[in-house]
Amino acid sequence: MEEKDEIVISLSDVWNIIKKNAAFIIVVTLICAIGSFFITRYFIPKLYTSSIQLYVDTSNDDENKNNLNILSEQTYAQNLVATYIKMLNTNTFYTELSEHINNKYTAKQLSEMVSFSSDEKTEIFDAKVTTSSPNDSKLIADAVGKVAPEAISRLKSKATLKIVDYAQLPTAPSSPNEIKNVIIAMIAGLVISVGISLLRAFLDKKMRYNEEMTMIGDIPILAAIPKFDAVNKSNKKKDKRESV
Repeated sequence: MEEKDEIVISLSDVWNIIKKNAAFIIVVTLICAIGSFFITRYFIPKLYTSSIQLYVDTSNDDENKNNLNILSEQTYAQNLVATYIKMLNTNTFYTELSEHINNKYTAKQLSEMVSFSSDEKTEIFDAKVTTSSPNDSKLIADAVGKVAPEAISRLKSKATLKIVDYAQLPTAPSSPNEIKNVIIAMIAGLVISVGISLLRAFLDKKMRYNEEMTMIGDIPILAAIPKFDAVNKSNKKKDKRESV
């Protein structure tokens, strides 16, 4: 069986291809970056986030004193925070929250706008509200700070929630991130343009009289047949000049 000839492509060959297609690569990368900027700025809806911090006060909790013999105070507080978040992330709470803001949003809509999170190391957890309006985000966050302590106290005796940090009016959108999107688009454009350049070079079967011909094999180039059309044109130009 005859072995097929393999074309070995070195890093220098790849680099030469990239240099020859530098203009194409730069143009595609810039088009992707500029396109991403305009799409992010003018077509993707902007969202605004307002957050409020709540503190779980365990000083008046008799259950805390009974459990301290088994669990550390910090562990108990962390478990209590998780329990409170579970209590708040219910349809009952979101229904009360909807009523508090005069049913501007339904309970289902509010459940998609509000998110609770904790760092699992403290007795403080965050309630973040994300909407398409900065005013609505603050309105709902303020409502959470009002409704949450009341809802918790009804569900658990002697449970107390205190506001650590009140909600602020968002001054800039939390998403989309223009810089992040532009950087991602630039990287994507760079990868795509380089890939197209390499693929086009590898699929091109034409023989050219330059250094790239050495990629075919180890046989050195001894001579080349010039392009006669170009020679004839240059001779015609010379004849015209001499006739003048």
